[in-house]
Amino acid sequence: MNRKIISHTADYIKRQAKSIKKKEGITHVEALDKSAVLCGYHNWSHFLNKDKQSSPSAPPDYKQSNTMNPYRKLLVAGINELLNNSQISLDGKNENFSQSGHIITNLFGHTSAIMWTDIGFEELRISVWWKYDHSLHPQANLTGSSREKFTLEKPLAKRQHYKKFVGVVASGWLERKDGKYIQGEKNRAIFEVYTRKGEKEVLERIPDPMPNGFKPEGKFRF
Repeated sequence: MNRKIISHTADYIKRQAKSIKKKEGITHVEALDKSAVLCGYHNWSHFLNKDKQSSPSAPPDYKQSNTMNPYRKLLVAGINELLNNSQISLDGKNENFSQSGHIITNLFGHTSAIMWTDIGFEELRISVWWKYDHSLHPQANLTGSSREKFTLEKPLAKRQHYKKFVGVVASGWLERKDGKYIQGEKNRAIFEVYTRKGEKEVLERIPDPMPNGFKPEGKFRF
């Protein structure tokens, strides 16, 4: 594994951990573990062990590269978080999990909303709203059908208002029947994308997360 990449990732994990600790009120050690998981490791110790095993002359490791489509990074991180929190299963026939729902969590150091919906044929629609601030959502406290209920792939507000409360919005399909992967390659099959000015560049600098039991790309089924 390339030493320069590992060093950069260690700095990133530590910075992200500080943000997680502050926002979630957990210990520094717990925040390091959670930050490492978001970057594709089992915990902070797992990352340190990988670092020790690496050498300056070793070839780059895909898991810590930075070549993934930025929106696909969000989907991978979001699915990892849902799996880690036992919200979904990679077994499409497992009926012990809710067919739809949402969680508010931390992705890459920022509060985010992750939604999932079973669309049939053992596929899940996954949507991620990164850098999401519910308190600034213009329809957060409305009533009836006008209130945000996290049931759609995009926020329940006019697109012109998105920049006030969300940084990036992206959705994709998680295939679970004929393989375990996010459908499409690069930006193909990623839909309902919104990006606030400057946020794509931020995502591009984040190391690729390691998928937890699934592939980040695969055949686009339609």
